Amino acid sequence: MPHKTEPMTWEVKFPLLTNPHIVKAWGMAMGATYLVCMLILAPMMIATGEMDGLAMLALIFLAVVAGLGLLGLGIMGVLFGNRSHARFTLSEQGVSYESEDHKARTLSRLAVLAGGLAGSPTAAGAGLLSISKERVHLSWAAVYEARYDDRHLTIRLRNQWRDLLHLYCTPDTYDTVRDVVRAKVSQKGDPKSGAARSSPLPGALLSTLLVVAACLPLYALGEIAALHLLIPLLIMLFSLAMVWMIPLFAWAVLPLAAYIPVHLVWTLSRPVTIKLVSTYTYRRFELLDAGEWILIGLAVAGLCYLSRISVRSLKGRYIPVLMRDQQGAEQGPCQSGSGQLRPK
Repeated sequence: MPHKTEPMTWEVKFPLLTNPHIVKAWGMAMGATYLVCMLILAPMMIATGEMDGLAMLALIFLAVVAGLGLLGLGIMGVLFGNRSHARFTLSEQGVSYESEDHKARTLSRLAVLAGGLAGSPTAAGAGLLSISKERVHLSWAAVYEARYDDRHLTIRLRNQWRDLLHLYCTPDTYDTVRDVVRAKVSQKGDPKSGAARSSPLPGALLSTLLVVAACLPLYALGEIAALHLLIPLLIMLFSLAMVWMIPLFAWAVLPLAAYIPVHLVWTLSRPVTIKLVSTYTYRRFELLDAGEWILIGLAVAGLCYLSRISVRSLKGRYIPVLMRDQQGAEQGPCQSGSGQLRPK
């Protein structure tokens, strides 16, 4: 019978700029931001025939993201004084992290307030995301591997494909914390065998590509049926967020997906008057060529796919990747280890 872990709590002020784990994580976050921006904008430009400006747009966004990355590093060094204050707790249930940095808490709330006053959902969303990360609980079921950095007194708790939480320790607590983590990880067996090898990343990437492919024909409806480009853009954003983050984003996808067929029927059934030698009146759908009908068919198929995964998400048959990371593969009978939709 495994030894029961007694709760253990400690506070630490860990470095930021001089911590390679922090700098690497920040760089990866900036890289992911750039990829997400291009993943959203590139399909829209391709579908609307604006390929010529894609290379320049990619360079502009690269410069913007690089500037934001350098600004973030500057804030870590100047505003936070290269230190962050945190509290960690180890228990039988898992690991808890709580930010004790009052500057970070204040900045997060100011970002939400400023975003709300300025009408900027990006700033408000960033502030809300930061607030949500002020307290994190990670169950032992989610941890498949731990990597130990004795030099920087850091333990990286990982699942099959990424770091979930960094434990920053003091010189007095590092050895004890390392022993507890090793004991908990060893109870799960070899992290390189069995379920630990089944990463959700390939399935999540496949779902991402399918969402992008399903949204591509929707952009073409702007030319065919005067559909505003904001509609397919929002559908893509909420669908990707549903795949990776929170299933409740499906409530935003479903009404938008339902609006498009209504808009198509209304727009294509309206009369069009053409004056040549005589005056002719047609319904818009009568003027569509074969290629446009094919695009409409692909758009409808894409909407059916997006509606299907939205309903399955709301029913709990698809768990977003980042939620699975926190819960672990042992949590919930409806979870699919491959990251794809669970079959009936």
